[in-house]
Amino acid sequence: MFNKKIQNKTELRDEINLILNNHSLRNSLLETQLIISYSAKRLNYLDVKFDEIDIQEIEKIIKERLKGMPLSKIIKQKGFWKDIFYTDENTLDPRSDSEILIENIIKDFKSLKNTYFNFIDLCCGTGCLGISLLKEFEFAKCDFIDISSQALLNCKRNISTLSVNRRSSVFESDLFENYPISNIKNTKFIICNPPYIPTKQYFLLDKETLNDPKISLDGGSKGLNFYIRIIEFLESQQFTGYVYFEIDPIIEQELDKFLLEKALKIVYKKQDYLNLDRLLKVTFP
Repeated sequence: MFNKKIQNKTELRDEINLILNNHSLRNSLLETQLIISYSAKRLNYLDVKFDEIDIQEIEKIIKERLKGMPLSKIIKQKGFWKDIFYTDENTLDPRSDSEILIENIIKDFKSLKNTYFNFIDLCCGTGCLGISLLKEFEFAKCDFIDISSQALLNCKRNISTLSVNRRSSVFESDLFENYPISNIKNTKFIICNPPYIPTKQYFLLDKETLNDPKISLDGGSKGLNFYIRIIEFLESQQFTGYVYFEIDPIIEQELDKFLLEKALKIVYKKQDYLNLDRLLKVTFP
């Protein structure tokens, strides 16, 4: 695969970067460093020594990457916030866009840093949102809810790896259908990244995104199915806390109409790193 005998880590980095660049893969240098680190079983590229690197492993990874498989699905890990999370074909990959939810919840509840409280990570997938918040709020507890048993296995794995077991509970449930309703009244807030791609637009997604499970992406005809179900249920339970939703510009207009009909209070919207509306914080009248 490589055009010459590799003598050191820098040469290897440059060779891999060239291969990825020639196939028009974005973030080729970052991916190169991740590949080398993974092959050497190191978290940080700077800590890798050349004799630790597994060249055969790297060649296998590159072959899969050039077929269009996302790197995260090949090495089964993805960085989010301050940690590395296990992910595979059963879970939506953590994305940096979602970190805006973590940032703003930390700001909103900074006075509760040393306080006991409960929150819910709904449609949790890998658990990256809830786990990241548990690491920031050391006295908080989180209920993780997902419909997918396979996704919950990944979530449990991340909960264990990142040592938040004692403050985590996991529920296999279609939203709140199999969740203890009595827990809701003691919930300070709910964080949720629901499926929100309109069904007709699902197959128009880029090839890499289509490696994520459809169940984590398809939000129904207008992309609003899960928002509507969640809001109507919480309304029926007279929920008094806050809901932090991840949103997308493709559904924002229709979602705003629904919120207006329900007379929900939009506390704020926040933009992601690309200046797109990505976070919606709501509360009930």
